[in-house]
Amino acid sequence: MIEDISRHGITILLFLLTQERVVVSDARRLNIGYSTFYRSLIPLIRMGLIKEEGEGARKAFKLTELGRQVALKLKEVDDLLKTSVGRE
Repeated sequence: MIEDISRHGITILLFLLTQERVVVSDARRLNIGYSTFYRSLIPLIRMGLIKEEGEGARKAFKLTELGRQVALKLKEVDDLLKTSVGRE
């Protein structure tokens, strides 16, 4: 199940911890191509980690409660790895 979340999906989830929502134009800020951005959203939506809001070009994506919990765990692991690698 976790293997379905790509590295770009993880980037999107971590971004959403600090931002209320993500929109397509944020893809460039995250160094993700637009098509990769869209492909990364699909499993996140299917798993119930994010939800769509708005229509068409104004479509935005927000974390669900489950998504927030998963993103917090991912951040915890990321922080742990950063401090661990820094010690070596």
